[in-house]
Amino acid sequence: MTPSVRPVRPSSEEIDRAILDATAGLLARKGLRDTAVQAVADATGYSKTGLLGRFPSKEVLVDAALRQCVEQTRAVHGAVADLPDGPDRDAAALRGLIDLALLRRGWTELALASVPPFRDEALEEQLAQIGDLLFDMFHMETDIERRARVTGAIGALAVLALTYDQEATAAQARPLILATCWGALGHEPL
Repeated sequence: MTPSVRPVRPSSEEIDRAILDATAGLLARKGLRDTAVQAVADATGYSKTGLLGRFPSKEVLVDAALRQCVEQTRAVHGAVADLPDGPDRDAAALRGLIDLALLRRGWTELALASVPPFRDEALEEQLAQIGDLLFDMFHMETDIERRARVTGAIGALAVLALTYDQEATAAQARPLILATCWGALGHEPL
């Protein structure tokens, strides 16, 4: 008889990260006003009381979700900050962003919402931080073609990361998303 394997329970930190990611996605889709604690509870499978035990108010929950997304974006930005402009920096930025997007759906939705114009003025400051970090990874100058290519690559990355699971695993989707974004930036195939 084979001993049963117990599923590993997520840590409290992992649970919090998942709750905050779901909150980020709701903020991107519904805006601040229409993102209720009950909606986050419904999206995560936790009770409203349980959520409020972890995050004592909607304001604390929203602030933590936005802060997590800014920090996640800042981490990818930091990994490429010292690289010189060019294909190596672009590739490193895309790989980091794709990995994050495939892992954190809520971050992906909020990153997409960070491209102006902003739909929710109440989130403008935090969305602008995320957008500024995203676009700074690619050092967009005033060249309109580069700006268009970077915006297209980020848009493609987000949309593909949000829709891949209908047809592929993350491992199958990653190289396809990378190739699509790489092409959008105008580089020769990897």
